[in-house]
Amino acid sequence: MPAPVPDLRALGVEVARLRRERGMSIDRLAETAGIHRKSIIEFEEGRDAAKISTIHGIAHALGVPLPELVMPVCARHPKSVEMPTPLVDR
Repeated sequence: MPAPVPDLRALGVEVARLRRERGMSIDRLAETAGIHRKSIIEFEEGRDAAKISTIHGIAHALGVPLPELVMPVCARHPKSVEMPTPLVDR
């Protein structure tokens, strides 16, 4: 079963919501996350599929754990009824 396509718009909306909730401008978030302001704009609009390192930087700048930030995207994916993918080999 192929992986579901992520809803980049949902993630961008969540970033914008958290940014506004914290009273941060796009420029401030970009500076704190260490990325260009254009990247924040494109990300919030769902036009940019950012690397995990960029998303991690945004989460850190917003003061939220990475799983919490991506939860809106993951929550929209149907759960697989097949064998789950192991997170760690033991």
